[in-house]
Amino acid sequence: MAVEVILPKVDMVMETGTFVEWFKQEGQQVVKGEPLFTILTDKAAIEIESPASGILAGVSAKPNDVIPVSETIAYILAPGEQQPKRHSSAFTTSNTAGAATSAVPTETPTGAVVIEPAAFPAAPAGKVRASPVARRMAAELGLNLDTLSGRGPRGRIQRADVTAAVETRAAIRPSGMPALQIPLPDARRKEVIPLTGARKIIAQRMAYSAATAPHITLSLHVDMSEATHLRTRLLEKIEQSTGQRLSFTAILVRAVAAVLPHHPFINASLNGEEIICWEDVHLGIATSLKDYLIVPVIHQAQTKNLEQLVTALADLVERARSHRLSPAEMSGSTFTISNLGMFGIESFTAIINPPESAILAVGKIVERQAAGADGLVLKPMMNLTISADHRVIDGVAAASFLAELKATLENPYLLL
Repeated sequence: MAVEVILPKVDMVMETGTFVEWFKQEGQQVVKGEPLFTILTDKAAIEIESPASGILAGVSAKPNDVIPVSETIAYILAPGEQQPKRHSSAFTTSNTAGAATSAVPTETPTGAVVIEPAAFPAAPAGKVRASPVARRMAAELGLNLDTLSGRGPRGRIQRADVTAAVETRAAIRPSGMPALQIPLPDARRKEVIPLTGARKIIAQRMAYSAATAPHITLSLHVDMSEATHLRTRLLEKIEQSTGQRLSFTAILVRAVAAVLPHHPFINASLNGEEIICWEDVHLGIATSLKDYLIVPVIHQAQTKNLEQLVTALADLVERARSHRLSPAEMSGSTFTISNLGMFGIESFTAIINPPESAILAVGKIVERQAAGADGLVLKPMMNLTISADHRVIDGVAAASFLAELKATLENPYLLL
């Protein structure tokens, strides 16, 4: 009997996935359990295993297709078996799109790009078909679902449709104003890269965060002298017990995990009309891949000692870069740390990773003049900058968190 190959649901809020590539060609033999294709979710690229052994047939998914969960994209047949009749597909390919849900740039004879409003056709009479996530987002943003068009099965409105509407309406000119004209540079084009895959997902999430969460940022410098001494003293011991070198990131993760429980609104999420303060600290660690960032998660970080965090960090980062993380290891974070110090960046601000309410940006440790017992001396200083959702977190609450984190890093022996 033919076995359907479907796009699986790999996390609780997933509605669609972006198809990346097949590892087998139509007509080739496949074996149950071997990698068959790759998809992109809003977390990462994930390899999907073959559900059965047989011959791959009826392949319909192509790179960059946006496919609803549970959509049939191929079949696995026994030798000599006929392919079942396929129902009409509801997914959007990279070359064809359904009803427009984003601004349409057009180029004028002068070379300027004119951003014109896209169409938002009204839904048919009756109840609007929309996912729970899309309904909640639309309510938070004050969007009328009747004015949106859905690209899901049978026109169902999904999270991506709401996000696209936010991006589009931010670009659409107010009533009575002329269209915005953005002149393109008079330069030779090296290449034109489509905004697809992981980069498109990141663009949507960051645009949604920037458009919906009023960001406030606070920053301070931390004297890392004692943390440096602690690291030097523990390097050999930690390496012997874990096989990994103790990094400043691990010390920072330990400090954040210890401090966050004292500041419930920093470790929180806004959900409609509710602020949920989380008991567990699930720390997301922004990790650079070849073309984009991924955020593996250390779950219940507040329960782990320094050695356990060193091991967890090394394992997650290694498997993230080899695309071997499970969906559970890329979801559920309550707070994110983004460290760009290894690139020489001394300070920066980061955009909050929804549905979190804050993110910590970490800079390079730099020798700076600071007050010492004998006057001004050089000390290893590190800049920390928190971006916080002002709907959830006041400036005083964010400052209080940063102040305690600074005190903890400057006296890190308490972490042991």
